Amino acid sequence: MNDSNDHEMSDRKAESPVKETAASLSRTPKGKIVYDRDPLTPIVQSTFHSKSGVLLSDDIFNRTSTVLSENSLERQSFPQPRHLSSGLNDRSHLFMDFPLQQTEKKINQFKWQQELLLMRNTNQLDETTPVYNISNHMIMQLFELKEAQRLSMASSFMKKIEDFEETSRQNADEECLRKKQELQERLVPKTESQVDVEMTIKRLQEEARLRRQLKEDQIDRKLKEMQSIQEKEQQEDMRRKTLELQGIESKRRKNACTDKVNVLLKNCNESVNLCLEKESFLQSIQGKLDRISAFKAQFEVVANDVNHDDPLVSAVRSENIAKQIEDLVNTIGQDVAKNNASVHERMSCAKRQAESVVPPPATVPTNTSNATKQNEPNQTNQQLSEKKASQTTTAGEDETIDFVHREDLALYTELQNELGQYEASAAAFSSDPSLKTLRFDLQKAVVHPVNEISDQSGQHLLDKLERLKSLLQGNAVTVGTKRVRATEHPGGLEYCTNLLARRMVQQGEDQVNVNPKAAFPIAAVIAELWLEFPLFGRLVLAHFYRQCPYLVPYYVPQQEGQSDEDYYKSLGYRYTGGKVEQQPAYLKRMSGVVRLYAAVMISLPRRQQPHPHGLEQAWRYLASLLNLPPRNEITAAILVEFLTVTGHAMSREYGKQFQKMLHLICTVYFVMIQNVTPKGSGGGPVTRLQEFLHESITKGGIAAPAGQLPPRFW
Repeated sequence: MNDSNDHEMSDRKAESPVKETAASLSRTPKGKIVYDRDPLTPIVQSTFHSKSGVLLSDDIFNRTSTVLSENSLERQSFPQPRHLSSGLNDRSHLFMDFPLQQTEKKINQFKWQQELLLMRNTNQLDETTPVYNISNHMIMQLFELKEAQRLSMASSFMKKIEDFEETSRQNADEECLRKKQELQERLVPKTESQVDVEMTIKRLQEEARLRRQLKEDQIDRKLKEMQSIQEKEQQEDMRRKTLELQGIESKRRKNACTDKVNVLLKNCNESVNLCLEKESFLQSIQGKLDRISAFKAQFEVVANDVNHDDPLVSAVRSENIAKQIEDLVNTIGQDVAKNNASVHERMSCAKRQAESVVPPPATVPTNTSNATKQNEPNQTNQQLSEKKASQTTTAGEDETIDFVHREDLALYTELQNELGQYEASAAAFSSDPSLKTLRFDLQKAVVHPVNEISDQSGQHLLDKLERLKSLLQGNAVTVGTKRVRATEHPGGLEYCTNLLARRMVQQGEDQVNVNPKAAFPIAAVIAELWLEFPLFGRLVLAHFYRQCPYLVPYYVPQQEGQSDEDYYKSLGYRYTGGKVEQQPAYLKRMSGVVRLYAAVMISLPRRQQPHPHGLEQAWRYLASLLNLPPRNEITAAILVEFLTVTGHAMSREYGKQFQKMLHLICTVYFVMIQNVTPKGSGGGPVTRLQEFLHESITKGGIAAPAGQLPPRFW
């Protein structure tokens, strides 16, 4: 034990303040220390001081076998230590578990004495070593200073160590718990109940989210519905007010048109009444008078029509019809003026001739009456010659009944004359070099919408119709980046109207020839424009007759002295490089034109208005065609195409009457077609007609044509 104490004391020699003090005072002369006090008595209790230093008892340096007796320890009655861990100043193993004091001050009071006692018992000091040559108070201050520094450093360091250990322990616990959970999740499989619970939780969360989203969507939908209802109410209110204003405007314009038509008819009657040689003149203008009567009847229907959806439509149609009546009345007035001028000129010539052969003035009245009497036989002979000529003409027409009917020929001639006059009225506009740019823009305004007509949608078709209607009404239309108007120059509107009619008919040769279904949207636009602009309809009909005279029906004969090229061109053949078109190509083109014409007849107007050229015209044409002897191939091609398009509608409209006509075609007329078809010619159209008739009889009717627009398409 002494060896271990010696070793430890040697290690701590530099650390002990007492030993440092003893070393510094080791050369103090002997005999300076007075031993008059117990070394273990606390310093604060010692009140006696000597000149040489601290008073100590004589037995402090006595050698004993033990460090401290049990009695002395019992007398001190120190409290028990409460240290949990060893500190820097813990020397209990050196002092044989000597207890530390309760407070730091008490520890400091006895520590230096314990150090001295330890040094004495371990033979580090002998009896003659002068140790305490300093005052009690100075040694105490020095020791307390050293111990305070040591304890402060130790306590702060230990506190940091404890805090670090506590933090490390907490972090280690958290990390251990986290890793444990990870290992449990990886290694320990979840039970079915846990999986069900998690899935249930997720499902409930998803349902809650969906319910929340559904509520939000419902709120948004209700807000949109309310907003839509408000917008619809505003639009409906605006539409109602607009329709009211349009109705008032339409009524005013109709009344103005009615007054205008009445004045025009009155002027026409007055002009006819003032006409000289009225009977012969009325025969020459009878066609125009009939047209005026037809326009008047159509005007009355349109004027009495009340269109609640678009009131201005009937007003515009009334104005168009009134304009055409006005043109006819002006034409009749000009014809009356020309006729009266011609009659006056003829009477003047007759009067001058009579005056050149009369005797002196005294006998003028008598001679004049005689001359008049002499002229009466001449006038009678002239009337007889005119009647004979008319009878000869009638007889000639009766003789040529095998290629056209008289009524059909009259209509054909009248339409071709009107078309020629209309083209002549637009000739100045068409040939003026200064109007080349305007003509080009108007051509694009016509051609582009016509080429874009299709059954893509009702809105698409309506857009093309409105663009063409606006052009024919004389309104400004957009062409590229420019705005043009057909009425900018005289003859511009006539040019556009005739160009549109011709381009529409040509679509039968160009588009319908390739795509048969394309006939129906084009026909629908033609029917609507025909209903809106009757003059346009007559021009369309004239171009149909010019392109395909078989639609009259009219098998044009070759005139005496007429070249083959002119004759074939009158039939609708095309010439390329001086060579006539091949028969199959010609038949295919004519079939496209016939299909388009038939599609116009079955097209239903959008607002359930009377059709300007409907099924009654189809019945008339079919009856006229069957009353003419058939021609090779062309008759079969026309008949099969016409029946394919109109057969279903005519069967529904005329019922048994149409069935009788179809029976006549099967039993009589088809045999006539076979008789005029050369043997070994193949007979493509004849074969198609035979198959069509056989299918119609087998199925008990004619199916609706493929591609026909539904009733409410637009």
